[in-house]
Amino acid sequence: MQVARAPAPLYTDKVGSRLILLPGASRLTPRRFTSVSARSMSIDDQAAAGGLYNVEVHSNEPGMRCTVERVMLENAKEHCLLIVARGLSHSSFSVTAYFDELAHTSIGRHLIVSKSVSSTQQILSACNTSLPRGTIFVTDIQSQGKGRGNNHWVSHAGCLMFSFTDTFRDGRSLPCVQYLVSIALIEAVKSYVATLDPGDTYLAQLSELKIKWPNDLYFGNEKIGGVLCNSNFENGEYFMTIGVGFNVSNEGPGINLANIIGCTGDVDMMSRERLLVHFLEKYQERRHSFCIFGFESLKVLSNISR
Repeated sequence: MQVARAPAPLYTDKVGSRLILLPGASRLTPRRFTSVSARSMSIDDQAAAGGLYNVEVHSNEPGMRCTVERVMLENAKEHCLLIVARGLSHSSFSVTAYFDELAHTSIGRHLIVSKSVSSTQQILSACNTSLPRGTIFVTDIQSQGKGRGNNHWVSHAGCLMFSFTDTFRDGRSLPCVQYLVSIALIEAVKSYVATLDPGDTYLAQLSELKIKWPNDLYFGNEKIGGVLCNSNFENGEYFMTIGVGFNVSNEGPGINLANIIGCTGDVDMMSRERLLVHFLEKYQERRHSFCIFGFESLKVLSNISR
């Protein structure tokens, strides 16, 4: 005879919003799980105190949301994550605006969002084999952003920072993925900026936006973005975690998009949500072309590299 287990306790914040208990945390006091206590600490203080990063899970495919949430919960303890109800991460990234724009891509339909985490790349890399292809993780701030090798990506609010998952069967494709991403990012920036100014005044100012080998984006002599790709092999497939950082309206380091097109006095028109959707559309186009035509599809690199 099986004995029914009592459900795990759920903690709530002061307005009664539901928070999901992370595994094995019932030994901790409820106060540790309130959004108020997590929000009142700086990232460094939170990490030093063994605190939690509040993250939300969203999907426009309801059946898959539970899958993504389950995978994140399984990795929650290791990465100090607390899965919270909509809005309780206090991220400035608008989930509604993002999904309103998202229409033509098969990737990006499973969204994880947070105000702050250690590293989206590190967290997704730890569980990418269990997540649906195209799961994307966006954060406002990172305390341990990853760059190439042992480099760190310095991350400030206003920077578009995200990582997403993808899969490839042919290992020979892997070295080209960072170039697919870099090309797609440049094309996305230009297509997004074109929507802000039908007269192409802004677009003309982006002629110096180039790829600096192997994985950085520069405007003139200043870095404005970067790409990082990690992969692991399982069951005949290469599971990739692709990280992107691009300066949209943040104050340094380096130049940002608002500076380039002269919108520093109106940073509200700089939408990370719309730029991200433009990127996902361009990446999907470039990926499809690459799968058909191979390296021939990357010839555009000669025109946008420095």
